[in-house]
Amino acid sequence: MWRVVYTGQRPHYENIALDQIMLELKAEGKIPNTIRFLQFKPECVLIGYHQAVEQEVREEYTSREGIEVGRRITGGGAIYFDETQIGWEIIADRRDLGDLSYEELTRKICTAAAKALQKLGVNAQFRPRNDIEVDGKKISGTGGVFEGNAFLYQGTVLVDFNVERMLKSLQIPVEKLTSKGIKAAEDRVTWLKRELKRVPLKEEIFEAFVCAFEEEFGIKTQWGDLTEEEKKLLEEKKDYFKSEDWIYNVKRAPDTSEVLYGIYRCPGGTFRVSAKVDTERKVLQQVIINGDLFIHPKRLIYDLEAYLKHTPIEEVEKRIREFFRNREFESVNLTVDDFVEAVMFPLRKIEAEDLGIEKKSLNRVIGSIGGSLKENIKKAKVMLLPYCAKPTWCDYRHTDDCGECGGCTVGDLYRMAYEKGMIPITITSFEMLRDVLRWCGENGYTYIGHCCYEFYEKRYEIFKKAKDWGANGVLIDIIGTTCYDLGVEEEEKAYHGEFQVELDLYVEDSEKLLSLKENVEGVDKKEKKPRPVPSQYLKDFIPEYYKIPKVVSGPEEDRTRLPIVKEKDKNVGFIKGQKVSYEEALKEAIKLLIEAERPTIIVGPLVLWRWNKESEEKAKIIKELKDLFPKLNVHILPDYRPKNKQFDPAREVDPPNPHLSILHGKHDVTVMIGVHCYRTDFVIRLLKKHTDTKIVTLCNLYGHPDADVSLSGMNPEKLRAFFEEVKACSLTQT
Repeated sequence: MWRVVYTGQRPHYENIALDQIMLELKAEGKIPNTIRFLQFKPECVLIGYHQAVEQEVREEYTSREGIEVGRRITGGGAIYFDETQIGWEIIADRRDLGDLSYEELTRKICTAAAKALQKLGVNAQFRPRNDIEVDGKKISGTGGVFEGNAFLYQGTVLVDFNVERMLKSLQIPVEKLTSKGIKAAEDRVTWLKRELKRVPLKEEIFEAFVCAFEEEFGIKTQWGDLTEEEKKLLEEKKDYFKSEDWIYNVKRAPDTSEVLYGIYRCPGGTFRVSAKVDTERKVLQQVIINGDLFIHPKRLIYDLEAYLKHTPIEEVEKRIREFFRNREFESVNLTVDDFVEAVMFPLRKIEAEDLGIEKKSLNRVIGSIGGSLKENIKKAKVMLLPYCAKPTWCDYRHTDDCGECGGCTVGDLYRMAYEKGMIPITITSFEMLRDVLRWCGENGYTYIGHCCYEFYEKRYEIFKKAKDWGANGVLIDIIGTTCYDLGVEEEEKAYHGEFQVELDLYVEDSEKLLSLKENVEGVDKKEKKPRPVPSQYLKDFIPEYYKIPKVVSGPEEDRTRLPIVKEKDKNVGFIKGQKVSYEEALKEAIKLLIEAERPTIIVGPLVLWRWNKESEEKAKIIKELKDLFPKLNVHILPDYRPKNKQFDPAREVDPPNPHLSILHGKHDVTVMIGVHCYRTDFVIRLLKKHTDTKIVTLCNLYGHPDADVSLSGMNPEKLRAFFEEVKACSLTQT
């Protein structure tokens, strides 16, 4: 006969104490198999056994709102309990259920819980690895722990739920804290009141669960109460479970500058690893592993930490596999490979010391993703930089380029990237990061990125996806008080590119890391660029209000594309992504221009400014083309500073929003010339996203397959031939 008890509404520490007491007593055979129902008062956040509070909970919010914080004895992630939620637990001998594996036991118990909700009229189903869902929406999470043959398995029933309060209590990505994010979260979670259009009595819930467990387990139950021994032990132990010793635990990184940090996620959970290393002898002295992991026996992680003490770095992987070879463990979706990768991830930073990074500064390297540190640096083709490291007064702060005025460290990194033949890009929002990483993956580019640790942890999944897309990378920390240090509101601003604090970059360390890469030929970092002067043929197209900047991206920037393009033939063309002969692409480009009703040509800084004889000759031909076609609109893109919408869309292009000018004139064909290749790629993407215009690029280098038509190697001779062909075709039509 199984016992059923309801222990009422209690503070979190009393409920946690009862969990431990009942599990221990069950292991000793002193209590019967038990189904327990419980509630919390006051509301609380509970973190998993292997987690760290500061990494999972927004303590400034929970403290202000009177939400208590506690630690469960089971694994898994942090969860929020208000006073309406009901917890359910099974405390039993696993042999009484057939001595099932952890995964089999999870399935059996969750299936029973889903049947209980079905009895209440909710279409609930078990969803591996350990959730119960209703039409794709989570209604309960579950998890358990073993003590010998005894186990405690627990779950929740969301009765009436405040999603916003839950999101603000936990350290989750800030986009979920917006009204749109909260609505999205509500679409992924559900509760009984929403499903049933009423709040069921707790007695109804108890009855449904007891009946479902009886049917699934083939058992009989009767209601009872806690034993006198359980009550006595509760009084003795409850204070411990509200103490800092339990809640904050002893699982903290050693206090030393030679501790290397890392985060690793997999289907089985999240690892947060701290590794104390003797970098001179290359020995792992101590490792501490935290995370939202379900694993039995739960002391296995402590045993692994002890086993790895004083292990040479080169032998760590072998020792981990050796440890698990003679040990059995049960978990959900955790493998030995996951433990290997979790521990090795921070240890790869040691390679930075070989490049001149001081021991105390190794954690400035957040990590190397998808390969060794040195390997990724050597292959790196793209430099990702945060907009928040630019001054708030900078016109370039919210665009993906830099004027390199010398006013901040971002400009230093831009110049460094150019010297190494890399493409530097300023990331201005999370959406842009996602798009750029996808672009890197599609082209097989490796990146070096600069961000804070908090950003990496919260955006871990996008970097993991980038690896799957084909983009490996190295991430370097930044200097200063980040948006994550300043609270929820600043995090939200940062997500949308509106954070106003100025941060800084580790220039010297970046220079040491990039010493592995050779400078591209012809780039002299001491060379000072001349102040731009407009071409005499195009100066009339520059609006009167435009103020010529001190620095404009010049011809040398296009060299950055040379090492990374796959196609290096300057006498080919592309039509809708397919490589064709130059002549075929030329014919198609002319056809589009001749037949267009509202064509426009975007003239970029490579042609607008009088850099050399070649740019001046191209400018002259464009002026002749305009004279030949009065209906051709000439729009200039003089630099890549944002115009903040204070511009004339009939005359110039706003770099972050190039589609505005195209939409303004309803242009059906857009020809681009003199726009740097790295910028052209982004303009094409935005025009395709927002407009129906056909895009023709007259590229100085190797062309752009993403355009509708692209011509490569567009020197003055080819541009003159293009003009003559257009002229001949127009005369024929006339």
